[in-house]
Amino acid sequence: MAGWWFMLLWVLGPSFANAGVINLAKKTVLSDLSGGFCRSYRFGADIANNVLYMVGLDGGLIPDDGDASNNYLVTLDLTSSFSTSEGKNYKMAKIDTDVPKIKDMAVWSNAENSTLYQYGGRFLENITSEDTIWTYTTKDRSWSKQDGTIQPSRLEYGVYTNAPAIQAGFWIGGYRASGTTASITDSTRDYATGMIQLNTTTGQYTALDGPYEAVEEGSLSYVPVGDKGILVYIGGDVPSIKDGINATMSAISELMEPCSSVYDIAGAKWYNQSTMGTVASRTQFCASVQHDESSSSYQIYVLGGADLKSKDTILDVNYLSIPSFKWYSAAPLDDPRMTLTCVTYGRQIFGIGGRLAWAEDGQAGCYDAPAFIYDAQSEVTRSSFDPTLSSFSLSSSTASDIKTSPSPSSWADPALKTLFGKSAATTSTTANNKPSSTSEPQEVNTSGQSTKGAIAGGVVGGVAGLALIIGLLWFFVARNKKQKNAELAEPKLGEAEFVTHQVQPMPELPVGARDGRAELRGESHMRWELPVDHKREIPELDSGRNS
Repeated sequence: MAGWWFMLLWVLGPSFANAGVINLAKKTVLSDLSGGFCRSYRFGADIANNVLYMVGLDGGLIPDDGDASNNYLVTLDLTSSFSTSEGKNYKMAKIDTDVPKIKDMAVWSNAENSTLYQYGGRFLENITSEDTIWTYTTKDRSWSKQDGTIQPSRLEYGVYTNAPAIQAGFWIGGYRASGTTASITDSTRDYATGMIQLNTTTGQYTALDGPYEAVEEGSLSYVPVGDKGILVYIGGDVPSIKDGINATMSAISELMEPCSSVYDIAGAKWYNQSTMGTVASRTQFCASVQHDESSSSYQIYVLGGADLKSKDTILDVNYLSIPSFKWYSAAPLDDPRMTLTCVTYGRQIFGIGGRLAWAEDGQAGCYDAPAFIYDAQSEVTRSSFDPTLSSFSLSSSTASDIKTSPSPSSWADPALKTLFGKSAATTSTTANNKPSSTSEPQEVNTSGQSTKGAIAGGVVGGVAGLALIIGLLWFFVARNKKQKNAELAEPKLGEAEFVTHQVQPMPELPVGARDGRAELRGESHMRWELPVDHKREIPELDSGRNS
């Protein structure tokens, strides 16, 4: 009987596997994407040592694999030209099964480009490590748990940016749900207030105020302006309730006048700066920063996304010029893309992963390869990468318009105007992630105190000859060291209210709830991605949000 069964399998061959139950032939661990691709969202991505790292790809939508339990790290070599549509250029390494399989995470690199930090996101498999943060060492290509620091609660659907020149990574918004913690067993979303800062040298995390009390999506960008640079938060969606089930989402652009949220890192303060010009309201888009020397301005490009109400995907590309805070339009994308990640190299913007339509099944569409390139200067979608395209410049007409009106008609605060009058944060900082000459890393505040303390410390350091001042500094350092060991509280929660006040001192990041709520068990979120043959419409893992 057993012999007859194996003979039947041999006769039926691939057709039996494609019929649906199992495909023993597609269990090979892949080294590249030569056999094709379909889609994946969302990747965590960053550039280190001229290599683009992409985390968050499983084998479920790869024709040569088909095994969704395989978890891959994908890399692109940025030292030479290549076609973005050729799968052989996407090198892959299977991630060890001890490392949780996650989507929608942040990936931050340290100043030396030797370590990548993976934070946040929703679990696909292996949630035993809960809030544990994993790091990847680029030299020996190994993964390990980050030990010895208090770590933040795992959140999903926040946004992040990397600022290696000041040894910092930042995350804003998002929530805890059943996809991030075992303590939530239904469809509750527990929104976290504030912003997370990682010191990528010490590995310490600090909790700071965010632009809104509860928010998800949007984009966060680092711009090297002022003493330590600024963060610019654009877009975002706010929930009708901060902790519960079935919250309705509203785009921030529909609730208030057009604006962007600006955070002075050195001054630890948010500003709500009004903007001019027209830009389509969107969610699930990505952003990229470019610097135009001729007009002494920075441009934050926003690509893709979808309308929150209609669910229609968006081709539009717009950019916010800073410090004029005026929106301009660029040529659109060739194809729509939402739920994508942006990573920038010179004037070339990599759009990574995403969906062609607002759907969680086959209707989300397939595309040839994980990444496409949008050239910010020529405003075209490129078919190949060129490592020599480093410098960026605006069109003469746009640069002239910016020079005519280099600042907004009114500033949110005189201090913000003064901030833009200062020199750049650091000579080694590049807005477009093009590698520059290295310099000594700058100090980033990682204590539980407001960064106002760091500024005061710098002033005191200038008069270090005074014994009394030195004594006071010694006292405060000792006190802060004791405070770091204090037990930390949960992320505070509140209404979706814009923060315009001076940031108050906050403790380092909470560890996350271990409340062990015994609520009724909800449906499992362990969904598989689409199989290779595309004959069964199995949804890609998501949190069931906004569907």
